[in-house]
Amino acid sequence: MDTSHVSLTRTNVAIIGSVTNWATSICAQVKKGQFSLISSGIRHICAQVSGVESFMTPSSDVKRDNPSIHPEWQPEYFEDVIIVNGKAWPWMKVQRRKYRFQIINTSNARYFRLSFSNELYFVHVGSDSAYLNKPEKTNYVFLAPSEIADVIVDFTQSISDTVVLTNDAAYPYPSGNPVNKLKSKVIKFIVERKYGDQLKLPTKLFDYPSPDLSSVSHTRYIMLYEYDSDSGNPTHLYLNFVSLDAPVTETPEVGSTELWYVINLTPDNHPFHIHLALFTVLDQTELVNQTEFTGCMLELKNAIQCDITKHAVGQSVKVPAEEKGWKNSFKMRPGFVTKVLMRFSYIHTNASYPFDATAGPGYVYHCHVSPRF
Repeated sequence: MDTSHVSLTRTNVAIIGSVTNWATSICAQVKKGQFSLISSGIRHICAQVSGVESFMTPSSDVKRDNPSIHPEWQPEYFEDVIIVNGKAWPWMKVQRRKYRFQIINTSNARYFRLSFSNELYFVHVGSDSAYLNKPEKTNYVFLAPSEIADVIVDFTQSISDTVVLTNDAAYPYPSGNPVNKLKSKVIKFIVERKYGDQLKLPTKLFDYPSPDLSSVSHTRYIMLYEYDSDSGNPTHLYLNFVSLDAPVTETPEVGSTELWYVINLTPDNHPFHIHLALFTVLDQTELVNQTEFTGCMLELKNAIQCDITKHAVGQSVKVPAEEKGWKNSFKMRPGFVTKVLMRFSYIHTNASYPFDATAGPGYVYHCHVSPRF
């Protein structure tokens, strides 16, 4: 599977447009009440958070990373203007009551780590396309491109009449540039009169089947490796060192469960996304002696032959409680092995699809930094 940087300007626009259209379709389902487990009496809002390039700088004046490859080619770009539902740095009036927000990161490559400027918090009830087992309270929402957070915000707890939703995620994440004062702002809320909200959230949400390692039929190792130009800028990212034109290497069976080890050999975090399947993340383990392991992988291209068990013994990072549910996107840490349990069927019924996905269209998976797929 390939996520190479082969797209040029018009394709980039089409890709970004398709992501926006996908998010818009999700928001349309929200408006129709198709996510109604806890919606009764709670205001429900779908928010697409992304960005655009500066309104003040002509695109012809923007410096691209790889002019020797193409004058317009930018493998990833980080927008100057933060937009929410098509509006730049908007404001919104809210009552002192509970609101349910489904926040979708539709940006090209920017990560968002969102928090409020006062002491408000989030209660996570879902992630991507599934509910959590129970609500999880946090002070932030952390989203890679394509990720969705389904959260409740209780504005009765606001200590001020205005509150700003802010972002502090570096770009590229995690070791890139810090956001400046302007790019750190996302949306302002003007908190109006008290509504008299007495609604209580349920303590339990939805009991999906627990991850079952005994049902695993196949184990796979998925490598993320980024190639650079002579100038040191990234040009393309391959999965398992093969291009999109190469024969299909992963052919899971409909209804099966597999164990995948996603190994990120790049310096950046990558949003790993799969179609027609859901997965749950079991653990994240840091690689030791990564230079040695990477050199072996470039030569042998086989994680077992390169003794992955000897290298995946570093720091272990717990999966955040709000991301322990069934997901279709996850942030793959640089220099880490992420262990995920894949389910190629409906997780709520354990039924198989009414078509043979293995025969076509297949289970597409890719990095969701838009120009790379």
